[in-house]
Amino acid sequence: MPIVSNPTEGDVHVNVPLTTFAQKILLNASMFVGMNAVPNAPSAKEADLYFEFNSGDFLRDEAEERADGTESAGSGFRLSTNPYYCRTYAFHKDVTDRQRANQDNVIQLDQSAAQFVTQKLLIRRERVFANAYMGTGKWTTDMTGVTGTPAAGQFQFWDESGSDPVQDIRLAKTTVQGLTGYRPNKMAIGRQALDALMDNDALLSRITGGATTAIPALVMRELIAQLFELDAIYVMDSVYNAKLADATDPSADDVQFIGSDDALLYYAPDSVGIDEPTAGIQFSWTGYLGATPSGMRMKRIRADLKNADRIEGEMSFDYKLTGPDLGYFFSNTVA
Repeated sequence: MPIVSNPTEGDVHVNVPLTTFAQKILLNASMFVGMNAVPNAPSAKEADLYFEFNSGDFLRDEAEERADGTESAGSGFRLSTNPYYCRTYAFHKDVTDRQRANQDNVIQLDQSAAQFVTQKLLIRRERVFANAYMGTGKWTTDMTGVTGTPAAGQFQFWDESGSDPVQDIRLAKTTVQGLTGYRPNKMAIGRQALDALMDNDALLSRITGGATTAIPALVMRELIAQLFELDAIYVMDSVYNAKLADATDPSADDVQFIGSDDALLYYAPDSVGIDEPTAGIQFSWTGYLGATPSGMRMKRIRADLKNADRIEGEMSFDYKLTGPDLGYFFSNTVA
């Protein structure tokens, strides 16, 4: 029988939670691109209309030679209106007086509740953004990745030997420019698609002269943007749990990238304007009781019947695809 050394570890130390560390999965705000990828139009009203000029009328060649003493050639342009509606999304977390009185300092229930609510709203907004823009059948041109030699409407998977995403992007930009006169200046891309680009031999050969690269990811992203002649690349790094809460099996999570392995090349200015088009726009309802320019507001509500404080957040916004010709969509970029 082993000799017990007294005092034992249980006599000299009682396990208690650390006050300097707690495990909490919080996504960095930079992982969510929906509020930056397309220009934001603050709206004083929940719903309204915006004007849309017919692009074909402005691109038509109609000027004619004018003979002396005759009238000049002339025509007109069509003008229509489109509606938007800022839907309000909300979420809350209650913190009871008992919970607050019994909490250890490291828990910081009120702060954790605010972080919990904010992350839920950001995930919802990012998924609405993805559903609005990151999908087939939305843009005038969309291409699907395949293995080997692509046919019409296809491109070779970017993680496959022999693929050339630089040529694919160049063709996409020229296609959009040929339809609209505007050359795409931005890209929204899923993490898996960006990883495929960063490892692609055809791309690396243009950046490093044929050698592999070991430069930091942020620098690499900037170099890719320069190579593609883009003002910005928005990487959809955020994830979400697709599995609903299940009391019978709480560990059965299904965490997925919101951006998947897709990529959208498009034209959009940094801010809204009357004389410049955009592939997409977000309308944020700012006239809703002190909402921020993004249409978000946080509240702390006393619920005396529950002896609790409710931390509640709301976001009111709408994403509109305003220029199908101004975008070019790559779906399933990796094998």
